[in-house]
Amino acid sequence: MATHARLTDFRDLDLMVRFAEGDELGRLSSSGLAELVGLDGTKSGTQSIGIRLAWMKRYGFVVFDSKEHLWALSSAGRRVAEAHLRASATKTIEAVPDESLVEVMAHVTSRFRLGDPVNAHLLRREFLYGTQRR
Repeated sequence: MATHARLTDFRDLDLMVRFAEGDELGRLSSSGLAELVGLDGTKSGTQSIGIRLAWMKRYGFVVFDSKEHLWALSSAGRRVAEAHLRASATKTIEAVPDESLVEVMAHVTSRFRLGDPVNAHLLRREFLYGTQRR
């Protein structure tokens, strides 16, 4: 069983959609999220997911309730996760011919530079995840 929760192991979006499986407020503990994504239940797996969530908090994807020791999606994180779950745009993007993807990338990079900083971080990190050597 894995014990790491690095960007090379899990997409931010894959972790974000797991919050739907949390309590009625969409909150999860570090150990709860570690279990949901298949990390071992040891201190190492929980600590690894906690470190990853701390980075995601830094980028504005999640928030932490220090009183309850629970993580939840930020408002921006909720919008991204909900959009992913509705994902009708995926079919449209998949239909774009390979030769036209340069234009799509130009649009994405424009949004990266000029758009919401939280989305910009997600775009950058998704690119890092998707282009890693496996």
